[in-house]
Amino acid sequence: MYIVTDGIVLKRVKVSDYDKILTIFTRKAGKISAAVKGSQNPKSKLASGAHPFVYGEFSISKSGRLSNITSIDVKNAFYHLREDLDKLTIASYFLELGHIVTVENVINNRLFDLLLVFLEILEKSESLEKQHLIKVAFELKLLEVIGLKPELNRCVNCGKETDDPKFTIEEGGVICKDCYELYPGNYRIGHVIPKLMKFIMASPIEKIIDTEIDAVLVKKIDFILNEFLLYHLERKGFRTLKHFNEIKSHS
Repeated sequence: MYIVTDGIVLKRVKVSDYDKILTIFTRKAGKISAAVKGSQNPKSKLASGAHPFVYGEFSISKSGRLSNITSIDVKNAFYHLREDLDKLTIASYFLELGHIVTVENVINNRLFDLLLVFLEILEKSESLEKQHLIKVAFELKLLEVIGLKPELNRCVNCGKETDDPKFTIEEGGVICKDCYELYPGNYRIGHVIPKLMKFIMASPIEKIIDTEIDAVLVKKIDFILNEFLLYHLERKGFRTLKHFNEIKSHS
């Protein structure tokens, strides 16, 4: 098998002094792992593309169980993401989430486009406040794409509309006053946060970052989404978020 496809490098593992295994999220073949031989050699034509974040056209051959990358035409290496620790942390988190929610050899071009657009927007962002908002927007849109969109319109238990909702992580949505006691450990979110979350899910990212949104509300949504993702993706934590969480604790 031989394919030529656009892809984004999600992960890189060094397997020898000269060789690496790349995990690539591709348009034509979904998530695949492929060897890059000799990429540690600075003279290698593959060296510039064998890094996380790289978006490019990959030529991949498969013989038996092993795939090999024969050429990489780099379209965007996202160098500026690597120059800013805050951007690098959030971008690495995007890749980590992409790795977690994708399945080997299963195509998901909605998610591919989402990841690519958000890496581009994040690279251009100029303030940490906007980067927090970009992170929250990516999480909400990712949940929608993978079928884990939170219920924000009606109580997840009884179906009633409510003007004073709380949020239950386990059931994945809002609950009304009559159902509060059924879900201990729920979070009070008021009526503004569900509206804001719906606005973010329904709007293009350009409109979202051009909208003035209270940073306190963004932090509250960020907390809820972190708990939501950890629970529904069955994770104890996200490896890439250590630095980002340290920033939040001092802000």
